[in-house]
Order: sequence, then structure tokens, then C-alpha cells
Amino acid sequence: MKYETVAEAYRDLEQATGRLALIERLAALLAQTPAGLLPTVSYLCQGLIAPEFAGVDLGLAEKLAVRAVATATGVDPAQVTTTLRQTGDLGQAAEQLLQTTTDRTGTLEIADVVRDLHQIAQAEGQGSQGRKLDLLAGLLTKATPLEARYLLRVVTKGLRLGIGTPTILDALAHVYAGGRAARPVLERAYNICCDLGRVAAVLAEDGLTGVERLQVQPGNPVRAMLAQRLSEAAGILAKLDGRCAAEYKYDGVRVQAHRTADGAIELYTRRLERVSAQFPDVVELLQAGLGPREAILEGEVVAFDPAAGELHPFQEVMFRRRKHGIAEAVRDVPVGLFCFELLYADGEDLTRHPYPERRARLAKAITPSPQLRLTTATEVAAPEELEAAFEQAVTDGCEGLVCKSVGSAAIYQAGARGWLWIKLKRDYRTELSDTVDLVVVGAFSGRGRRRGVYGALLLAAYDPDADVFRTVTKCGTGFSDADLAALPDKLAPLASEAKPARVDARQEPDVWFEPGLVLEILSAELTLSPNYTAGWGLVKDQAGLAMRFPRFTGRWRDDKSAEDATTTRELVDMFRTARRTPAG
Repeated sequence: MKYETVAEAYRDLEQATGRLALIERLAALLAQTPAGLLPTVSYLCQGLIAPEFAGVDLGLAEKLAVRAVATATGVDPAQVTTTLRQTGDLGQAAEQLLQTTTDRTGTLEIADVVRDLHQIAQAEGQGSQGRKLDLLAGLLTKATPLEARYLLRVVTKGLRLGIGTPTILDALAHVYAGGRAARPVLERAYNICCDLGRVAAVLAEDGLTGVERLQVQPGNPVRAMLAQRLSEAAGILAKLDGRCAAEYKYDGVRVQAHRTADGAIELYTRRLERVSAQFPDVVELLQAGLGPREAILEGEVVAFDPAAGELHPFQEVMFRRRKHGIAEAVRDVPVGLFCFELLYADGEDLTRHPYPERRARLAKAITPSPQLRLTTATEVAAPEELEAAFEQAVTDGCEGLVCKSVGSAAIYQAGARGWLWIKLKRDYRTELSDTVDLVVVGAFSGRGRRRGVYGALLLAAYDPDADVFRTVTKCGTGFSDADLAALPDKLAPLASEAKPARVDARQEPDVWFEPGLVLEILSAELTLSPNYTAGWGLVKDQAGLAMRFPRFTGRWRDDKSAEDATTTRELVDMFRTARRTPAG
């Protein structure tokens, strides 16, 4: 199968405006893809060449890519740089230069492209940059202008097709399972393995029945189960059938630890990033204290002083998220792992078991030590008991509680935000609303003292049903001068010439951004607004929700992907809870 076929689909997807059109064009591409190449094409639609958790990094800086374009087109690197400045996109620059210097037909095969991209990623050590340059230039030398546009966007992580994994799952369901009704089965399978290629391969070979049989396995991260939120103990207990386990909610980095059959332990964040190298002390704790030969467990890595028994703030544990000076960081910021879920143990998938059973199995799987513990949890059946547990959690240095259903149906819902878990956090107890995690989708140029930097950001919540980001506020408060100075560089890789296809907005910022950067925001209240699109029409016709007096808390949520942000449904629930309005 030729890479040109994929590039043409990319072009059409980039130009499509509606989600149905996106699904139809994706389905057409997947339908003409041979079964053996279906996993590869599925990854390519994600802008990847392997599952995200594999951590394949092409390691190509823009300057090196510019040199590769110069080699392939036969022009001076300075001319490539000039064209790049004019177009604002290296892929478009390469396409433009190739259109004027060559006349090619598509000869690149998908398998050859992906093979060479893997070789680029694997090139290390002395001479690796030259090897990467030769491989990329070799591909570009054979590429048509359109193929070059998207090859460059893949290697520089700027594909931006306006689609997310849910849209690709819809297309797979359309081609192989008779339509969108099969999407929940595919979604669960993806959520328990985080490998779109694997789901696609099983679907093509064994049908929907084969996909339903997929189970979690060590080495494949499971998408994190998420919690709803309420602010009153009585309301939480009513949702959880009058009884729940009140677990401490620690202020740290949530990790999923995998021990595979060879004894290796790998740590993954919610964003599927491997962080074992950054937390070697946590790996050692698990090597010593985790019983099963194969296991998947979840816990919170917290900055923790074991001598004093004190928990430290989130900002301290984020200091450990670094590539260099690991030994010094381990010494200066000791951490503990507080475990709260066991998803797999020695051949048994526990995600369909109820919470009390998973908790009991977790307790048997862990040998506690000063820095390896289970989360503190208390079963409660009355509002005053839950209030007391909350106050004790706050006193002990935690954010609050995660209240978990103890019923027989309390399975682990991978990737879902349901009512089996409900957060009760410290922020709910103030006059302000809880903090929310929002995605930057645009920016407004600063004026006066902020001239030359962004004065305010346009922020959005995620609507998982539509796989789009809907705006909820414009925020320019709470940013330090250092924050403002850092924003242009943080956001530059996400800049877009036009409104991204996955953004639903009624404003027109000075700069658009692909959803990617997540910030924690605190607001006085949620109000109805005709100018913001989050929850549009769900509370009132022709109105969405907006935040009043929003401010940045100073917390960059680098541990969250855009799809992990607060959802539009959560915002609607918060609005209704605050006003005691009935759900519609």
C-alpha cells in the first residue's frame, strides 16, 4: 500500500469540517487498508508509528529537519528557513519547495516509510544525527510534495488532523462492526490496552467477539478510571447506595506500575509516559514489596518525609519529573508510593471484580514499608462519618477523599468517569468552586505591561461524546511574570493558523492552538453565557457555561493529556449542584 494513499486521506481530513465527514473519510481509508497494515495505518492516523506508551521518539529537531528538506530539494538551508518563515509550517515549506523543484509520482510504500522512521528513532550515540538526517532526506527525496508535507509533520509531532482516538474507533466500527453501536466495545478494549493497532488487528481478524475477549496484560497500560465530583457528604452517600470506602486523595503524581514476566517494573503516568527512570526509588520499593510475579497496580507518588511521616505539596514531587540529576533529586526530594488499585495479578484480570475484592487482593499483594503503603481508607455509612473522614484527610495533608462504591457492580471502569468514584476535595469547602483542569485553545496578545507576551488564554473543557474541546473561559489572572514569559515557548509547538477542527469556540483569539497544554484553574462560579460553548444547550437553549473571575492556580498539569481535562458534563453537574437545579 502506498504512503500517498495515507497522505491523501490526511489532506482530506485536514479540510473536513464536520465529525461525520471525518469518520466517513477515515472509514474509506481503513476499508482500503490490507489487514496486515491495519495496525500501522491506525497508528499513523494517531500521528504515531507505534502505541503511545511505547515511547518511540523520533528525536528530530527542527534544524535537522530543515537540513533534510534542503538535501532532498537541492536548495540552500537558508532558503528552506525563509520558506518556513513564510508558511509557518515545515511540512508546507517542503511541499512548496518540492512543487517548484521536482515532478514526482508516489512510489513510497507505507511499510518502508514506517521502517525508516523506526530507524530514525533508534539511531543513538556518535553519528546518530547524521544517520537521522540521511534517513529522513532519503524518504523526502522519494516523496511527492503532498507526502513530504505529512512526513515532516509526523517527525516534528505536528500532524494535527483534527481527529482523536474516539473518531478513529468510530471509523473502525463503521468498517468492521456494522456501525457506531459497536463503539463501546472497541472503546473498552482500547481503554484496557492503550494500543489502537492491537484493537484494530483483533477486530479485523476475530470480529467484535474477539475484541470483547481482550483482557488487561502487564506491559500495556490501562487508561485510568476517573471520578465524578460532589461537595456534600449526604449527596455522595445517596449516589453510592448509602455506603462507601472513603480513601485519602493524595496530592501527587498518579502512576500505574507494571511488573512483567521477566521481573521488569515499568511506571506509566496518566499520559502513558514512562517515568521509571525518574523514580528509581519507587521501582526499588516495588521490587522489594510487591508480591505477584506479574502485576498491574496503581498508586500516587507523593513527596514524603518518612522520618517525620509528613506529606509534602504537589510542586515538590513535580521536581522529580526531570531527565538529569536524578540521583540528587532522589536525595533532595524523597517520595512514597501510596497504592490504591490492583488491576492484574499472576494471570488474572481484576478489572471486572468489585472494589472490595480488588482492595483485599491489593492488601495481600503489598508488603508495607515506611515508603510503600496502601492508601488510608475507611468504610462509612453516614454523612457525619464521611465528614469526619474528610476532615482527618485534610489534617493529614491530603487534598480530600475519593469515595468509592463498595457494591457488587463496582468494577474498574478503565478510561471512564462514572459515579462509582466521587471526589470530595478541600476546594469544595470554600466559597469558590473546585479547581478544574482546562485546555489552552487560544491566546490574546497582551497590552500595556504585557505587551509582547500573551495577555490572556482561551480555555476549553473536553466533550468526550463529540471528541471536541468546548470553550468555557478566558483567563489572564494568576500568571506570574515568569509564567507569562514561558507561555510562548510552551505553546509554540501547538500553534495553528486556523481554528483547530476539534475546537468549538465563538471567540476569535489572536492565536489558535491545538489542544495539548492543560492548566489548573480556580473560579468564583459558573454562569450561563451566549459566548462560550461548554455545555451548550444542556442547561439553557442558546447558552453555554462560562467561568466568573477565573485565575490560574500556578499548577501546570503536565501529568494530564488534553483528553484528561475536566469534561463539559462535569461543568454542567457543578453548575446544577451549586444551584440545586434538576438534571435534564
